[in-house]
Amino acid sequence: MVDQMEDPTLKTTARSLALVDRIRECGGARLPQLAADLSLAKSTVYKHVTTLHECGYLVKEDDRYHIGPKFLDLGEHARSRKVGYQFADDAVRELTDATDEEVDFVIEDHGRIITISESYHRWVKYPGEDKSNRYRARMGTYYPMHATASGKAILAEFPRTRVEAILDRWGLSTKTDNTITERRDLLEELNQINNQGYAIDNEEFTNGLRSVGMTVNEPDGTHIGAMSVSGPSYRMTDEVLAQEIVPALERTVESFEDRLAKKRSDGS
Repeated sequence: MVDQMEDPTLKTTARSLALVDRIRECGGARLPQLAADLSLAKSTVYKHVTTLHECGYLVKEDDRYHIGPKFLDLGEHARSRKVGYQFADDAVRELTDATDEEVDFVIEDHGRIITISESYHRWVKYPGEDKSNRYRARMGTYYPMHATASGKAILAEFPRTRVEAILDRWGLSTKTDNTITERRDLLEELNQINNQGYAIDNEEFTNGLRSVGMTVNEPDGTHIGAMSVSGPSYRMTDEVLAQEIVPALERTVESFEDRLAKKRSDGS
């Protein structure tokens, strides 16, 4: 019988994954750098990266290791494996056309959100805007939940114990002067989000950017993710949010949820 107090994780596997994460963060790395960054012997790093390379998870260019294309296959599988995820691209396109703003769909993963579908329509359509302050959601990128509209919308649906566990793990990092950094303030806002049905990121993640987000729910009420609309604060005024963006978001989420319900009723 396995000792219940025994750590169930494998250090060897965790070490390989830590190397993958570091290579990703660096945009490619040499063996000596990896050994120094993770405080490991070069011989140990060599065994790990060689195994990952042979299995197709890393590629080697000259003396630098890079993330291999096999992760793309895994990522696409993760992005489309659930029925709800398969509807995300259509919903994102519909909402982009309705608002002429950037739209993304995210899911929660271990206390952060990750983008699995996005549209850059607005930025391309209006190239004259200040590029120095431009923010774009990027497929596969993780974001803190407390500083984003979609993240707060999802947090608002979680039990308080789960919210507290997420905050214990990730904290309340400061992204801008508007970022919520006190638990009490965040919990109060989550209550407000529950009452109004949507969340607003008021330049809390990026200066000059406002977003509004709503969860997308299965027929049983559990969320599968959240959709958000983002744009420059000078366009995303309170009036525009209330009269244009929120209604368009609500209609798209309702349509998204109707498709989910129909798919479930069909027995899929």
